[in-house]
Amino acid sequence: MNNIRAILLGAGNVARAFARVATELSIVGIADSTCALRLERLADLQGVLEHKEAGGSLRDYFSAERRLDVDGLLGLVRNLGVSVLIETLPTNLHDGQPALSWILAALSQGVAVVTVDKGPLVCAYDGLMAAARQGGARIAFRGTTGVWPPPDMIREEIVEIEGVLNGTTNYILSCMCEGGLSFEEALRNARLHGIAEPDPTLDIEGWDSAAKILILSKTFMNGQGDLRNVVRTGIGASTQQMINTARSGGKVVRLMARARRSSGGVELCVEPEIVPPGSSFFDVSGTHKAAVFRTAGNDRVFVRGVSGREAIARTILDDVRQVTQPR
Repeated sequence: MNNIRAILLGAGNVARAFARVATELSIVGIADSTCALRLERLADLQGVLEHKEAGGSLRDYFSAERRLDVDGLLGLVRNLGVSVLIETLPTNLHDGQPALSWILAALSQGVAVVTVDKGPLVCAYDGLMAAARQGGARIAFRGTTGVWPPPDMIREEIVEIEGVLNGTTNYILSCMCEGGLSFEEALRNARLHGIAEPDPTLDIEGWDSAAKILILSKTFMNGQGDLRNVVRTGIGASTQQMINTARSGGKVVRLMARARRSSGGVELCVEPEIVPPGSSFFDVSGTHKAAVFRTAGNDRVFVRGVSGREAIARTILDDVRQVTQPR
């Protein structure tokens, strides 16, 4: 991969972790929410990453004449010989922007895309796949969901997917079930350990899980619709009664996401459920994620998910290798 030249769209924790493991990749451009920069030397990238790690922005790293906007950077992809755009911007489930427009621009120029951002896929999955076909480019996004079926199963007809897809809510529920904490105590604990965001709404209200099961259903079950089609119940203080019932029977509670084929299409739901010891998900505790994929022939495969920025960075690197290999 030494000859693969890339642009890194996003400069947060995941992007910085990726840059550290992708040593064989040539990153020739980087952007954050403030501006974009063309990187001419490896030392530029190292300096930018250290600057961001210290809390700085790209805008105050280079002088004004060296700064670009993202559109300007993407306009240079042919001159720079860029093969892949790696996108790790914060998720916007409302309209997928600004990442959606930039991904479409890259695909239209024949540049492969790897993203861990759920927003563009939730908001415009079909449009992204069409742009990839028309541009003769590839797009990979295993890091958006954290779980993925094995390669040999992808060729089968998958009729059901169920899983624990959100590490934050799973950590909170584990603290409540196994640690005896209240919801408020468990959430405070998750924030203290950097697991929950300052605003955990997308996690605890089930939006993150809903986005992930929607993406999986579209990718592997030809699912249609959008987030409005996901029947969704999150977790909160009201989950305590379910927790008490589960604990009295030696069971646990997990926030389950499910996609199931029916005569009317693919039904999607996210809701907390009581899980008995015999379930595949009983031992999926803490921040861990996992899923079960079931085929029309009733073959079932249990897959553990990836969690943490380092694991996601390695997933991105695997996706980069996939989308840049010769056809």
